[in-house]
Amino acid sequence: MKRIVHYTLLFVVIIFAAASCKKSAPNQTKYIPKDAMFVFDMDWKSLSEKAAKGNINWDSLFKSVADEGDDSAIAQGRKLMEDFKNSGVDMESNLFFFLKIGGSMMNGQSATGGIVAGMKDAGMFENYIKKQPGAGEIKKESNYSYISIGNDFTVGWNKDVVILSGSGMQGGSATAPASNTAPQTLAALFSQKEEESVAAIPEFLDLMTEKADMLVWTNSGTMMNAVPLLGLTKFADLLKDSFGAGAINFEDGKLVGNFKSYSGKDLADIWKKYAGPTVNMDMVNQYPTPLTGFAAFSFNPEIIKEIIKFGGMEATANQYMQQMGFTLDDITKAFKGDFVIAFSDFGIKETENDYGGMKYKSKTPVGKLVFNATIGDKAAYDKIVAKLAEMGEMEMKNGQYVPKGMGDYISWNMNGKNLVVATDTELMQQYLAAKGNAAVPEDVASQSKGKSIAFYFDINKILQAIPADSAYLQTSESAKATFKNVIVTSDNFNGKYVGSNFELRTMNDKENSLVTLVKFISQAAKQAAEEEKRYSMGGMSDMDMSAMDTTQMVMPPVEEPAK
Repeated sequence: MKRIVHYTLLFVVIIFAAASCKKSAPNQTKYIPKDAMFVFDMDWKSLSEKAAKGNINWDSLFKSVADEGDDSAIAQGRKLMEDFKNSGVDMESNLFFFLKIGGSMMNGQSATGGIVAGMKDAGMFENYIKKQPGAGEIKKESNYSYISIGNDFTVGWNKDVVILSGSGMQGGSATAPASNTAPQTLAALFSQKEEESVAAIPEFLDLMTEKADMLVWTNSGTMMNAVPLLGLTKFADLLKDSFGAGAINFEDGKLVGNFKSYSGKDLADIWKKYAGPTVNMDMVNQYPTPLTGFAAFSFNPEIIKEIIKFGGMEATANQYMQQMGFTLDDITKAFKGDFVIAFSDFGIKETENDYGGMKYKSKTPVGKLVFNATIGDKAAYDKIVAKLAEMGEMEMKNGQYVPKGMGDYISWNMNGKNLVVATDTELMQQYLAAKGNAAVPEDVASQSKGKSIAFYFDINKILQAIPADSAYLQTSESAKATFKNVIVTSDNFNGKYVGSNFELRTMNDKENSLVTLVKFISQAAKQAAEEEKRYSMGGMSDMDMSAMDTTQMVMPPVEEPAK
């Protein structure tokens, strides 16, 4: 077991030690299967340079969080990193991690993964491997050498690359023999032709030209292998040749991600047919108080019917709905396709409770929220809710149908143009008055304009509302000084792909976000270790003290027996 852990640590270190230089088709990509579901590439050189500007050195970071004992996993990782620098692996090459899902309902699902790095000196690497504690027999094949690590992992190398690969099986026949498939998995990677690799996918090659700290690739078509039943339907054809490509960069004051969602011909035709709707920011700005966040999206509901029709499920869906008294057309016509969720006033409320004569105080999260959906066809909406009322799912209240048993906790209003749901009546009245005081930041409003999806969340406002009286006080204060907000937007289909953008903003806009996040993670890790140490020593932690302070138990008075 120690041997497996040791070698696992060894090759995890590769992730943090190797660098990537962006080329149109790095040699390592030829060893990644074309049907890999997920591929991740990290430019360690760029990350190290950005970290160095913030006076962060990875070796010193390891030392600052490592335990004193030689058996500490972090201490071992630090030592492995120091040794690995002279292992023969090319520290100037791309580093890739990939995951592939396969199998069937009968034989079970198989997961294959690997880490691929460039090789600088194969002889030096082999000597390095031989010196590792518990190193087994090195075996030679025609075009590579390898060594097995237990029954789960295999390390293989040649003059070009070093690969750590592993595979596993889940589900399937109980009588299927257990065997070590890792060597066969590795052999397939080294015998793989270039046209069988991701290097043969044009969209993947486009991604490789992006200059970024990290690159992400997903294959939506092969994701169906994780859901075998759906893979047997036409829905699998809809996702054929559909890929996701993302570039992530750490910039001053923000972590930025730019993503492209490519579609195959069939799905692209549907996107083209129904592209165009953009978010209605007036529905957001109508919110009566400065908001904490919102989610707005807009699409043509007819796209739902089109996808169901493509999958050959239209007749089945209509048959099911006709039994309830309406049709698929009624559902897609009821709403126009503009939806907004806006929320604010998040906080922690202290309440007094009574449990069997024992009184105590507890804290629960509270907040205000509005949901707004534009009505497309009032007649279709009325038909649906009337049928749901016949089924006992809705009831007439104050002249309109509302969910049965909703009570007075939620306010519901359908005025023929919009369906609005609010957390309380006062908020509903203020929202419908349409005076508006949402105070959406100007840059957020600008980025949201003309998008099909827009999401904004003020992380710092939430953190400020959480009482800083827990055991993790330092981490809480550090989080408040670190995180500002997050913004996500998505465009309509442009004929080739759907573009999306992500920004995680930090409070210090003069410092690179990588440095800011590393400092926070280091702080949080240290405090978590301190709390764990207190707990293991059997002492009362700050969390225990906090619980005593914030949850006050009051026992009923004990009456003396009558004399």
